[in-house]
Amino acid sequence: MKNAGKKIIWILAIIAVIYAIISSIFLVFGKAIVISQIEKNLKVKTRIESVGVTFPPAISIRKLDIEGLFTADAITASPSILGFFAGKIVLNSLKIIRPEITITKDSDGKLNLPVLTQKGAQPPVLLTGLKIQEGKVTFIDKKLNPRGYKITVGNIAVRISKVSLPPTSLYTRFNVSADLLDSNNNPSGKAQASGWIDFGPKNMDGKLELIDVEATALAPYYQNIISTKKLLSAKLNFNADMKAKDNDLSILCHSEFSNVIYEKSSPQENKQDIVDIFPNVLDIFSNASGNISFDFTIKTKLDKPRIDLVSLKGSIGQAAVQNIVNQPPEEVSKKVKQVAEEFKELGKSLKDIFNKKEE
Repeated sequence: MKNAGKKIIWILAIIAVIYAIISSIFLVFGKAIVISQIEKNLKVKTRIESVGVTFPPAISIRKLDIEGLFTADAITASPSILGFFAGKIVLNSLKIIRPEITITKDSDGKLNLPVLTQKGAQPPVLLTGLKIQEGKVTFIDKKLNPRGYKITVGNIAVRISKVSLPPTSLYTRFNVSADLLDSNNNPSGKAQASGWIDFGPKNMDGKLELIDVEATALAPYYQNIISTKKLLSAKLNFNADMKAKDNDLSILCHSEFSNVIYEKSSPQENKQDIVDIFPNVLDIFSNASGNISFDFTIKTKLDKPRIDLVSLKGSIGQAAVQNIVNQPPEEVSKKVKQVAEEFKELGKSLKDIFNKKEE
């Protein structure tokens, strides 16, 4: 019994010595190695306050600053020893505290995101857990406005975790929330998403919500979709049910614009693009108070999600027709006469419905 106790003490002592050696190496060389690798691959000036090793085994980085792109108060990564022996970089958990990302689009539409220059085959990096606290993302669009049109998302919280059993499963739960911030960094709307995704069979069940978002913050990107009149104020509420089976992803979307206030000046000039008929089409969705509500569906692939604007245009057109059918006759007559010609592009079936409503 005494011998067993001595062996345990010796084992613990050896582990402590190994930990002390590794910790010392990281204190002396870790900072330089991490900075060197980041600057080599991203070609961006990088500063770090310290790099160390904690117990249980984890690598800790304090005060990371990748110039003009990313900062974080602390980053802690817990690597898997078994993954290392399997020739893979597996992180059991990655925790990032107060990260700030700044993305800039220049006048030519190019983003400031660096391109990795690392050459040769690299071991795969697998992440089984991610936690982000008090994150912030700032997007500056100098193509839209030479002075830089700014959109800021703050109070970002992310929790992503893969089930531990069975170890081969790719079933992952996610929970994300964030606030859209105004020019004074005050919340002007909330976004949240939750659910699960299984990358093995490519199945998913999740929900995305935008709650009481001040729509004018994003208006320059959809102004011509909503109306030819300049939007001064509006609240946006949006939810999307995301379900995937065998890689077929279907997103059922519901949008509501309330407290809509337009500028009283003359309508803006329409841009001739794929959504050039949307302003008139979406006028159909407005009620007597000027609020807009509509549903549409996006169908795509889970592994390669994309939005087909032509299909989206038709989907919203179909929703407009359904909305017309459910409106009072006096409203229908006035609105159909205003936009019936615009719907010729959406097909004979839609036009026939309008003709019936006009009779």
